Amino acid sequence: MTLARRRSPGIALAAGLLAAAPCGPSGAAAQTPDGSQVQDRIAQMHTTFRSRNGGVLGLMGYNMTPDGSTNSLVINRGSGKAGGDGATSLQLSQFGFGFTVSESLPVFLESYLGVARYDPRAYLTGGAAERILPLRWNNITATLGIGYDIRLAENLWLRPILNGSLGLAASDASLFGAFVDYRRGTDLSALTDKHMNVYGIGASLMLAYYDYTPARNIDVELRYTQLRLQSFGDTPAGIGGTSVPRTLGLWARLRWPTGREAFGRPVRWVIDGSASAYLGDQRQALGYAWGVKIGGGIEFDVGRYEVGAMGINLNRVRLIGRYFFGDGGVTGASFGIGMSF
Repeated sequence: MTLARRRSPGIALAAGLLAAAPCGPSGAAAQTPDGSQVQDRIAQMHTTFRSRNGGVLGLMGYNMTPDGSTNSLVINRGSGKAGGDGATSLQLSQFGFGFTVSESLPVFLESYLGVARYDPRAYLTGGAAERILPLRWNNITATLGIGYDIRLAENLWLRPILNGSLGLAASDASLFGAFVDYRRGTDLSALTDKHMNVYGIGASLMLAYYDYTPARNIDVELRYTQLRLQSFGDTPAGIGGTSVPRTLGLWARLRWPTGREAFGRPVRWVIDGSASAYLGDQRQALGYAWGVKIGGGIEFDVGRYEVGAMGINLNRVRLIGRYFFGDGGVTGASFGIGMSF
């Protein structure tokens, strides 16, 4: 969203960024575990979950960190059965916008909403059999930021930003616990009704270059963000904790006229790219330390129609396809819709 000449990421929506990573052993003939095996396995899983607090907070750190190329990320892993079924084990999405209020009031505001759903891949084992437990977790996060644009030179700004975040993580395990209690008479209260309340405070420092001419528009942003996350409230003591996500990101976009018009305004080609290095606790949760997105598309200028309210009108709409790759062989593709105001 852009209300002034300085450029901000805008509202960007993306879908279908797909990645693949193998996970889980192959299965065998099914056998039914007895009650003692169930209780032993539940105790083991409870211990495992207690050691994975950083994983939940790490995923929250990923979604709480503002990203100029907001996107939806879906990671598929093997099911743990022979051949695998490609079941989705991790979904991460972020939607947001940022803008500078005006040239006379160079205050920068940003807001991001992140959601996640993931499968910790716990198994209930009886003999040679392995059965997946429906123990998915769900995260929702919100991040706000306020900053100030300091002009260093023509087209070059330094932008310090203060960030605050809130998040909630909750488990699907209560449904599974109720089912097993009904069928087996086994109390799974250790896994039911688990949740985590999290707040985060931190800051970002951005170096931004915006150069607009009739022949082309250039936007470049280099940003470092660090947050400190802390569980609070009625979070059970066994799953609470702290985390420090740190991210260094570079984002760039080039736009130039196609020579054609639509909606009474020039149509532009767009190419953009971003690279992120995950330097904090979110690195272990994601399974990769860096990621790169490159892509391109087309942009339509719809400003003449003054679509909007309260003086905030839609100016441009972008349709962009991107290719994603990261370390560890993670790859994928996405299609996004971006809007600038």
